[in-house]
Amino acid sequence: MMKPILVAALLLFASQPAFAAAYDDAFAAYQKGDYQTALKLMKPLADAGNVNAQYNIGAMYNESLVKQDYNEAAKWFQKAAAQGNVFAQVDLGVLYEYGRGVTKDYKEALRLFRLASEKKNPTAELNIGSMYERGLGVPQDYKEAAKWYRLSADHGNADAQYDLALLYIAGRGLPKDEKQAAVWYRKAADAGNQSAQLNLGAAYYSGQGVAKDPKLALKYFRMAAQSGSGRAQFNLATLYTNGDGTAQDLSRALIWFNAAAVTLTGNEAKIADENGKSVAAKMTREQLVAAQQIGRKCQAGDYKACD
Repeated sequence: MMKPILVAALLLFASQPAFAAAYDDAFAAYQKGDYQTALKLMKPLADAGNVNAQYNIGAMYNESLVKQDYNEAAKWFQKAAAQGNVFAQVDLGVLYEYGRGVTKDYKEALRLFRLASEKKNPTAELNIGSMYERGLGVPQDYKEAAKWYRLSADHGNADAQYDLALLYIAGRGLPKDEKQAAVWYRKAADAGNQSAQLNLGAAYYSGQGVAKDPKLALKYFRMAAQSGSGRAQFNLATLYTNGDGTAQDLSRALIWFNAAAVTLTGNEAKIADENGKSVAAKMTREQLVAAQQIGRKCQAGDYKACD
């Protein structure tokens, strides 16, 4: 099941007149990748009590935009969280969950997530669901997990949509329902969740909760493969090899088996490598040349320009 994730990805910049000039300079430095200057410019604002500056400094320490320091991240998140900053509440909760910069404390993590959830923060709702599912700080309760995943999913969180689908598949906290699982896989997959793309492709291939459709299986395997899923790369190569959902294309099959052999590990990587060699042995010289040309294009585009 998905673990709680950090919210901080972009800095928040205030627009109050008293701080506008300093924030403009800090933002300009941040955009240039000069995080040390951005930090220096924000520090006086944070010391003066500006909540966005406090959160931003915490996020920079937390996300390694400056030298990573969880102690400093926790310190500034605590200041911002005390002023009601929802992002600081979530990120500080994650630090308490994993014991980074603070003593591990599941109950405190849950308290902070609940504060953020009162403002309908979807990541906080996801994290509460995850804690109920795993029994961290609370007794394990799949029904409560499903409730919180559904809230987060309805607020558009793709990870929660995926986790909700898994509960439907397993029949944990909800009646087992493969059709509902497919509904939530699709929402998460279309929002970019790689695991949902892989699972939805498998559902279409096998007809689990949806009508069997190799073309749609190919579509979702391709989406996951292009974002780096080794198993999706393997599955996509298999469809190209067999001509399922598409015309047989040994050149692309070879490319994706080779990609899977690099991405996967252990026995799975070995099988992908063996399959790639088996496909290559069946190819003409022209097909091998085509595979090399497509392969170079794939690698140049980080496997997003293969099809």
